[in-house]
Amino acid sequence: MPVASDPNVFYSRFNRIIATIFATVAALSALSLFLLPTTSNRWLAVPALFVMLFVWEVLWRPDLQVSDDVVTIRNPLRTIVVPWEALVHVDTKFALTLYTPGHKFAVYCAPAPGRSQTSAGRHQTIDPVPYVSGPPRLGDLLGSESGQAAQLVRARWDALQRSGQVDNGLAAQTPVAVVWAWGRCGVLVAGAAASVLAIFLA
Repeated sequence: MPVASDPNVFYSRFNRIIATIFATVAALSALSLFLLPTTSNRWLAVPALFVMLFVWEVLWRPDLQVSDDVVTIRNPLRTIVVPWEALVHVDTKFALTLYTPGHKFAVYCAPAPGRSQTSAGRHQTIDPVPYVSGPPRLGDLLGSESGQAAQLVRARWDALQRSGQVDNGLAAQTPVAVVWAWGRCGVLVAGAAASVLAIFLA
């Protein structure tokens, strides 16, 4: 089952734990630096604040959302909206990856497990993995993030196909929307530049 409390949303619990740790340390560092009596050291609060912004974009924000119409992949700095009619294959070799005619879109928040994680994961999953024909990949294991996210996508895709709501013959002419977050990208670049300047000023 998906990690998120909303059954239509998947995010990486591990990434969000790491994001919380980094953001907490950065926030405490920024506060302590700002309270220092030495003005020059206060500049170091800028890179600490940049770390908070960076981990939010890269670790906290990414997720995967499914609805009866589309699969929405929120990766760092870009969002991909894949209509079910455009989907032709779901794979988990390196990460959950959605294939459309001529394109593939990796889901950042759903990486496949490393081999060191596989032995333990095999004992925690159901065999055979639902909605997988043939031998499952390591990334299909239900104890892995890629496996949980793949299960979410495959289960909804299978249900929509069985109900006749998805026409698989329309894949080639169904567009996929890719939206780049140029505003947030600009903020991150500006934050990185300000952090470098702040370190020199300190």
